[in-house]
Amino acid sequence: MKYIVVDLEMNPVAKEYKEERRISSMEVIEIGAVVLDESFLVLGEFKTLVKPRYNSEIYKKYETLTGISTQMVSGAPDFATAYEMFVNWCESYGDEYEVYAWSENDYNQIVAEMDQKKYTNEAKKAALAQWKDFQKEYTEKLGLERIMSLQKALDYAGIAFEGRMHDALCDARNTAELFAIVRNEERCNVVLKSVMEALRPKKVEGTLGEMFDWGKLLAQGA
Repeated sequence: MKYIVVDLEMNPVAKEYKEERRISSMEVIEIGAVVLDESFLVLGEFKTLVKPRYNSEIYKKYETLTGISTQMVSGAPDFATAYEMFVNWCESYGDEYEVYAWSENDYNQIVAEMDQKKYTNEAKKAALAQWKDFQKEYTEKLGLERIMSLQKALDYAGIAFEGRMHDALCDARNTAELFAIVRNEERCNVVLKSVMEALRPKKVEGTLGEMFDWGKLLAQGA
């Protein structure tokens, strides 16, 4: 079994494409992924930019966020080509693999964009059956009741983010590091302890009587 950890970066669909925006308001502009072996060691990496169909520019906000400019994606493959490049790369490591992303957002984006762009390659679509939500696994594994951002999850695990945030490959690398910890029972127990200590309510020292001067409070209310 191989484990693929993937991340996507996106840019909004331009407002004039009203019908397309109803299906998906965003388009993928970058795919980054890391493949791990059964011992959770890195075997390889994947990265490609993606040229959006329904926007002629990368908006400044998203360029600042991702480091991806309009010029950078001008010669990039389109969504269908980039997605198939990614699936072919996954399959190059064998038939037995699972794909993990932080939250369901990336999976939902791929599905919506396939619908938006009328993607019909059923053989490549089948790869989506391998996708799993690592954010959900992380929160359930550690017994947390609420989901958290990747950055906070890394902080609790004692992992310093390496590289540029919102670079798809850097995000995938850091998520893969967290994945390797969670899947290692001994290392996970260390993470569990630190997370629980961080989230446990602080103990209130002393009694209510020691905390408040009831006589003074009663006098004020008289």
